Amino acid sequence: MPTKNSKPATTKPKKASPVKPKFLDTLRVPGMSPAFAGYDGGIPLWLLARGLTVSVDKNWPAKPGDKIEVLSIVGMKVLAEKTLEPGEEARSSFSFAISDSDLPNGDLILGYRVWYTGGPSNDLSYPLTLMVKRTLPAGEDQDHITPGHSALNFKISDTEIREIQAERGVTITFEPYPNMHPLDRIECQIGSYLAPSQQVTGVGQQTEIKLNRDQIIQIGNGTNRLVSFQVVDAVRNVSTPRSRNIPVLVEVGSANYAAPIFATQNYPGLIDLESLNGGPLHMQLFTYPWEGPVGYTYFVSYQGYPKLGGRVLHDQYIPIEAAGRPHDFFVPHDKVRAVAGGKVEISFILFQGLNIVGYSKIASATVQDAIIRLQAPIFLRYPSHVVNPIPTGGAAVEIPWYAWRRPTDNIMLLMRYVIPGSHDLILYDDLFTVGQVPEGVPIRRLIPYEHLLRFNGTTPELYYVYEPENILARSTSLNESLRQEVRIGAPGRGR
Repeated sequence: MPTKNSKPATTKPKKASPVKPKFLDTLRVPGMSPAFAGYDGGIPLWLLARGLTVSVDKNWPAKPGDKIEVLSIVGMKVLAEKTLEPGEEARSSFSFAISDSDLPNGDLILGYRVWYTGGPSNDLSYPLTLMVKRTLPAGEDQDHITPGHSALNFKISDTEIREIQAERGVTITFEPYPNMHPLDRIECQIGSYLAPSQQVTGVGQQTEIKLNRDQIIQIGNGTNRLVSFQVVDAVRNVSTPRSRNIPVLVEVGSANYAAPIFATQNYPGLIDLESLNGGPLHMQLFTYPWEGPVGYTYFVSYQGYPKLGGRVLHDQYIPIEAAGRPHDFFVPHDKVRAVAGGKVEISFILFQGLNIVGYSKIASATVQDAIIRLQAPIFLRYPSHVVNPIPTGGAAVEIPWYAWRRPTDNIMLLMRYVIPGSHDLILYDDLFTVGQVPEGVPIRRLIPYEHLLRFNGTTPELYYVYEPENILARSTSLNESLRQEVRIGAPGRGR
């Protein structure tokens, strides 16, 4: 996700720039990946989908007639330019849309020059050293019938893991794949456990992750613990889709009750959304009378892992009212559908009063894939999406709740308008962390009056980009919401 820092990140020494920087701050690229290996950041493929957005924060005594040139420093090629009109000198920043065709694949050093009105005097910015990478790790999936990416292959040393295997450790070996890069990292998930990401050994070589007993215990016991992985490159492109799932049996540690049973599962290991037909997922919990007598309580937990990243939770206390008989647990349909293309896990803890008696094994299943999109944000009180007149107190935007939202998610709210026939861009961006917002409640953010006024008479797109903790950016269709065209002010008054 983007940052608001105006100075280059401190990393290893950067590639030499042919221009000696002066006092102007670096420009910003909303959405670029964090600094790495001598670069200030990276530009993934999804960020180029509608042209690259760059912003110049005003850090000089601007006057009407000042000219801003966004430059590719190598060769001093002008990528976009703007001459300030009367009144624009008061703005705090200036944004531009750079065409994908004007950008290289690989190293890119961006900067800008300000030509001051009334003479030849000018200043350059510090350079921003970037890597542009348009190729996805593993490339395109060539088999759209078989689940999982056709080029992402791996093997597990043991598919039945008991005490003896846990003591010696379990090794997962990942095969080379197309578009491999030495800075790629393997992100492997086993059940609900995310193994520490591992940088690839080298291009064309196998990479191994070894799990010790403590890590295996974190995976949890079950007969269908699902193992899969994805590859994330240095600029946060990610292999799409993930690899196939390999099921493993895990029996290590203290789980001593049978896993919950899928009562509405037509195919073992798979939840068919069409079969649910909008209804809940029906699970059943069972213990023998001598294990779970009347008066004991199940605390049952559903955890869903969407392909979009994050985690969906649903849990419930269920008193045992008849010993030796199944007890029902229902997961709302929206919390199952949110996991389309991902997987779910259900388990329970058995309580006697406040005391834990024992743990169940974990029931796992994949969820049939479906297209799930983040819904567009909207302006409150403006159902027709026309904000006119512009309220002096600002206008509130509502970002709809999504089932996998977590307090640690980062969200950037954006309003974007490209002025026709130019690279000039009007942009509003608001980066924040979700925080403690109750489940099911949308997030509200206020766009201040002075920012709305910049869009007066235009029809910008209102949308947001989401990034969960621990899960790196994916593609536009996964971590970017639908875009809502809105009108700000009366038509024809702006540009």
